[in-house]
Amino acid sequence: MTVNTDRTEKAYKIEILFQERMIRNLQHWQSIFSLLTGVGVLFIYFFKNKNIWFFGSGIALCVIGILVILTVGYAIYTGKKNVTRVIERYDSVEKKI
Repeated sequence: MTVNTDRTEKAYKIEILFQERMIRNLQHWQSIFSLLTGVGVLFIYFFKNKNIWFFGSGIALCVIGILVILTVGYAIYTGKKNVTRVIERYDSVEKKI
């Protein structure tokens, strides 16, 4: 019986570490897309009266960047809730042992 609980405990710890690492990866992606949005803002600012293609590209980069930032932010939010649920479940399993 102890072998099974040791496996369960190890599996919970591995899952918690994996999900926390994936949340950190999502946060890195979110910062990359915020940088992309910033480049779009610069394109809009510098090319508003000079080049319509760069101006349009800036608008597209801003819109796409903001949508991706919001989507990744929601994924981070739900991921953190999921990690909290896994930790609570791990604590409840640990108390039963």
